[in-house]
Amino acid sequence: MKEKNSYSVFLVLWFGQLISSIGSGLTSFGLNIYVFQQTRSAAACSIVMLCAFLPMVLLTPFSGVLADRYSRRILMLIGDFFSAICLCVMLAGIFSGKDNIVMICVCVFCSAIFSSLMDPSYKSTVTDLLTVEQFSKAGGLIQLASSAKFLIAPALAGIIIKLGGIELILMIDICTFFLTLLTVIYAGNLMEERQNLDKSKEFSFFSDLAEGWKSLIKNKGIMVLLTLSTVITFYIGFVETLLTPMLLELTDSATLGVITSVSAIGMLISSIILGIKGIEKKYVNALAISFSLMGILICFVGCITNLYIITAAGFLFFAMIPIANTCIDVLVRSNLEKETQGRVWGLISLISQIGYIVAYGISGPLADYVFNPLFYHDGALAESIGKIVGIGEERGIAFMMVFCGLSMFIFSIIIKSNKSMKKVEEEYLLKKKKVTEGNLCLKKSFLEN
Repeated sequence: MKEKNSYSVFLVLWFGQLISSIGSGLTSFGLNIYVFQQTRSAAACSIVMLCAFLPMVLLTPFSGVLADRYSRRILMLIGDFFSAICLCVMLAGIFSGKDNIVMICVCVFCSAIFSSLMDPSYKSTVTDLLTVEQFSKAGGLIQLASSAKFLIAPALAGIIIKLGGIELILMIDICTFFLTLLTVIYAGNLMEERQNLDKSKEFSFFSDLAEGWKSLIKNKGIMVLLTLSTVITFYIGFVETLLTPMLLELTDSATLGVITSVSAIGMLISSIILGIKGIEKKYVNALAISFSLMGILICFVGCITNLYIITAAGFLFFAMIPIANTCIDVLVRSNLEKETQGRVWGLISLISQIGYIVAYGISGPLADYVFNPLFYHDGALAESIGKIVGIGEERGIAFMMVFCGLSMFIFSIIIKSNKSMKKVEEEYLLKKKKVTEGNLCLKKSFLEN
């Protein structure tokens, strides 16, 4: 009965995060359009996005330390409330006509600082609330909430910004923050009850962070999974950056929008199925298969120019991402020590997000200055490679896609045979078996009495 109640509380908390994620996606998409319209500068847009992204990446390890030392409920309430206040300040500036790029950057940066308090606390609370058996289903739902900002928000933001401009989008996002506050308040008592705070130990920020790092690196299997998670974010960032210029050579922006939306629906459907069914066993196999399919699909995208096949490949590629992420999440979550999991989740978030930063930093220059020039001119190399990916201004990107896909396929073979990951899976399945047997014994004893 308590387990069912805990899962219900998790669902309420998760629903708040889902709504908050949609609200953040609305603001991200709408603000990007607004800043470009005001400045006509792509650089200004990138600066604003950087102000929103960097605090979330850099500060989560420190937020993780706080999540282990202080009430996670209070940290989530503080983060949520003051993030909303920062957006209110931005909204007031826009209404008064005193908005400028500096004001927007400051508000976005401060909002992201407070938002960074929430992620390690939320992920640690999920582990506190749920049993090992429920991790898989929860992983699918968490993936769904995370992907909502990319799937639902852009389409909604495009409609809302036409109806009421950036002001209406900010007001909606602020309301989602306060809805999230209510869900945290609702779950608060159980969150406090399940969190084991060691108040006897003296607080030392850097020694606590070092302790979290030691807890993370001592399990070789978890480090392999973390490395793999970083690789996945790199490939996703790589594809996100290069897909648009490659496809714009083949079609117009309207068709590109349809292809992007249909492709992203694959992530939504996969996340929903995982949230209902979960994955029962063979996590390493599922991870290896999803990774190999992602690689094969990227190769297809690079080798063909048929838009229907590219759309289908994109749909299947994005459908594989939640499967891979859920397998990693379950295996990592089940092998973390509860006493240090807040700071460990913070470190995991920092390290895994590095993949995006590297991809965003190198993919564009590689395409513009290394690979695309190969296809500008006639030559033996361009002619031989062109037989595979075609000849054109952006076909160097297509070749990069093929190379990227082949490397992912090779990674899948390494995943399949990695002993450290198999050991982590065995330990998780053993824990799960013990929990199941314990629940059956309790149920049997209850029925007999």
